[in-house]
Amino acid sequence: MLKSFFLVLLLTLAFHSLYAQKANIQGVVTDSVETKGLQNCSVLLIRSSDSILVKTVRTDAMGKFVFNNLSKGNYTLLVTYPKMADFITTVSLSDTSSVNLGKISMDLKSKLLNEVVIQATKRAIRMKGDTLVFQADSFAVRSNANVQELLKRLPGIVVNPDGSIKAQGKKVETVLVDGDEFFGDDPLLATKYLKANAVDEIQVYDKKSKNAELTGIDDGIKNKTINIKLKENAKNGYISTLDANAGTNQFRDYGGMFGVFKNKLKAAVFGTSSNLDNQSKISNSMRKLKGEDYDIIQVGDDGSSIMYSTGMEDDDDYYSGGAGLPNNLNIGAHFSDKFYKNKMGIKLNAKGFDYKSTNRETSHSTELLPNGNVFVSSGNNQTNTKTAGENIKAGYNFSIDSLTTLRVAFGAKKSRNNNNSIGYTDTRTENGFFISQNNQENTGSGEGEGFNGNINWSKRFKKKGRTLSVDVQPESQNNNSIEQSINTTSYYDDGGNLSRTEKINLNKDNSSSKNSLGARINYTEPISKNWAMEASYSFKTISSNSYLLVSDNVIKKIDSLSNNFKFINFSNVGRIVMQYRVNKFSISTGMEATRTSFELKDLDRKNDFNRKYLNLAPSTNINYRMDGNKSLSLNYNGYMQQPSIDQLQPVRQLNNPLLQVIGNSALRPSFTNNFSLYYSGFQFKSEEYISGGVNYGFTTNGIVNTEIVDEFNKRISSYTNLNGINSLSGNLGYSKGFTKLNFRLGVDVGFNTSNRLSIINFTTNKTRNNQYNLRSSFSYYTPKLDLSYSPSANFMYGSSSIGGINDGKSLTHNHEFSGTMQLPYHFEFNSTISLSYRPANASFDKDLDIAIWNCYLSTKLLKSESLEIKLTVTDILNQKIGYDRFVGGNVISENTYSYIPRYALLGINWNLSGNFNTKSSK
Repeated sequence: MLKSFFLVLLLTLAFHSLYAQKANIQGVVTDSVETKGLQNCSVLLIRSSDSILVKTVRTDAMGKFVFNNLSKGNYTLLVTYPKMADFITTVSLSDTSSVNLGKISMDLKSKLLNEVVIQATKRAIRMKGDTLVFQADSFAVRSNANVQELLKRLPGIVVNPDGSIKAQGKKVETVLVDGDEFFGDDPLLATKYLKANAVDEIQVYDKKSKNAELTGIDDGIKNKTINIKLKENAKNGYISTLDANAGTNQFRDYGGMFGVFKNKLKAAVFGTSSNLDNQSKISNSMRKLKGEDYDIIQVGDDGSSIMYSTGMEDDDDYYSGGAGLPNNLNIGAHFSDKFYKNKMGIKLNAKGFDYKSTNRETSHSTELLPNGNVFVSSGNNQTNTKTAGENIKAGYNFSIDSLTTLRVAFGAKKSRNNNNSIGYTDTRTENGFFISQNNQENTGSGEGEGFNGNINWSKRFKKKGRTLSVDVQPESQNNNSIEQSINTTSYYDDGGNLSRTEKINLNKDNSSSKNSLGARINYTEPISKNWAMEASYSFKTISSNSYLLVSDNVIKKIDSLSNNFKFINFSNVGRIVMQYRVNKFSISTGMEATRTSFELKDLDRKNDFNRKYLNLAPSTNINYRMDGNKSLSLNYNGYMQQPSIDQLQPVRQLNNPLLQVIGNSALRPSFTNNFSLYYSGFQFKSEEYISGGVNYGFTTNGIVNTEIVDEFNKRISSYTNLNGINSLSGNLGYSKGFTKLNFRLGVDVGFNTSNRLSIINFTTNKTRNNQYNLRSSFSYYTPKLDLSYSPSANFMYGSSSIGGINDGKSLTHNHEFSGTMQLPYHFEFNSTISLSYRPANASFDKDLDIAIWNCYLSTKLLKSESLEIKLTVTDILNQKIGYDRFVGGNVISENTYSYIPRYALLGINWNLSGNFNTKSSK
């Protein structure tokens, strides 16, 4: 029922306008000097009653344009072309009007300027092609506000407390400044440190993948992007910040950065030291510094998959805060520039890091088996980890001519790690009798180094749409580690009496290496005015070695646990895509086929394991853009997933005698089908935004886990193929702004339901998980007061075919209140309260209600308000807990972990941003 509702709603919105319009307008745009048709003029049709953009088209090679299926009414028609004066006229239509404007002559601006000075005022919001443009000066913000505060005022854009951004319902992955990366493309850096009064326009659009930009063939990959266009007098400047925060319980958060930007040159150095889980905001904003982007030709060691993914994104060493007590250090530098008339560009990033973490966890779970037995398991574990290293990323690009480009990118890294852990687990019956106990201690250290690179040559030919590109990608990795594992396992009889004890003491010396070479050639050809083709061929060859020496406590090799493997694989990939495009409609469909030869050699046992197989991946993308600010897309993609080598023939491990993994050489590849439908629309006049989407996927021959659980809770795990895995999800979002009232509201509704399969003691367990979400937001803003309230609710229901311990239902609802007030003498006060309610249910008999109250008081000094003194107190009520719980199907669980408790910080922040050119732009 719910699925049908979403489909009907979205299709009604998409096609409503198609059948209600009958009139048309046409004309020919010409050059008044050469009296010939002007190609690619932008022609906009605006409804006169409310200034809403109805449609936009571009003129063809003869200068012709046409608007079809228009409803009656009064319209303004606007024609624009570079270096030409705009043409504006009004048109009145009845239901059956057919208006021919004839020849529209465009005059050069230079000619008109000799006679008259033309003044124009830009609209606050407008569409420019597929780009939504906000005029920055049209949205009031307080003095010295940063870009984040400006973005909060823009309809359809949400800035979260952590600095992440959503635009038109989608997460913004990239923020550019004047079309280029601003010390990287992380949203936090540019929005945090650039001033709002330096901004001319904010542009929001869906950036295509690099391959789609080159070829013009839509591959369905879109990246929501914001481009900050600076005023002319703000394009050259500097940003710097020193952030020193110290507080109770020896907590600290220190950081510093200095950067300059002048034309295309950008240079910066930074350093941070923090033992807080939120890390220094400087570290967060600088973490996505990277070299030149490229699509990595990836393939598993076993050849199980091959794909193209954007390379050199987040640092591999990036630490994500959460459980545990961190202690992190970062230092780094960035340099980028373009020269030789912007034909050459270089980019260089270097970083050193030292991350430490301590975490203590406890767990408790109850599991129902098919025979009705119930196992109650508890455990605790303490882990200390340290990771340190250095990496460098660089890129070089050269525009050989206007049609040909050469790009070179590489990354190199070194890392060192140390870890030790002590853990304990036990399993009991429902009556509390011991079944088994396990004590384990692991100590290890290791080091690794790696290199990856890409050389790309691409060329656009004079025939529009014809392109050729070639990529070559070398890669190498080397890793070495040692580990000692001490394990004691006790087994008990039916009466809970100790039956026997098993002790294992192992030393492991592990080394591995991998070298690979990949290449790809890609060609596109326009077959006709509306049809285009893309064809590509790729290969990747990988040679890997893995050597594991396992010995006992008297340093005697254990042959059954040691191994010496060599992996060799070679993959060939062919891909062809056809695209049809007409007006605002496009469809692309294609197939990718991967042929892989895989060989694993067991050099110790003289065994060989060989496989050859074919992977198929079809895809179809349909896009339709309606009336300028409405769009509908339908996407399908399918892919095969081959079993991994661990699933086919795993390396035997004996860290824990209670768990054994066995391969299944008869596994078949699985095939997954994914369908998605998405709609979005925006109304400028009413500041209304609506979006919705439905996703459905199902898998045949899914690779699922099988387990045999004995009376001691010892598990023998393997894999098999089953049908019946599927998922369905949907969401509907609505937001509306009331500019005159300084108020905005938003509502998001979503659901997700999925089937998962497994086999426990030869019985198929079908787990159904259902989740329903509701989130709304209300915000009020003036230059002196910023208030927001965001309530949300989440209902989950899980069922299991072998039976449930309880009803499997859980409900949570959360409420977030935030307020920021500007006080006299440049003081600012903020208070945030997060209320979380988890009512008691059939599995947990106690409510879990938590109120987290944070606040800060700050004052800004100096004329520019660049010096800030800030007192921050987190968790004033001291209610934070490191705890989580889960209810679903035949399992319920809860666990605790280390967390950072209540603290107070006193900080001094010097945030200086400025321009080298202080003259106002005219």
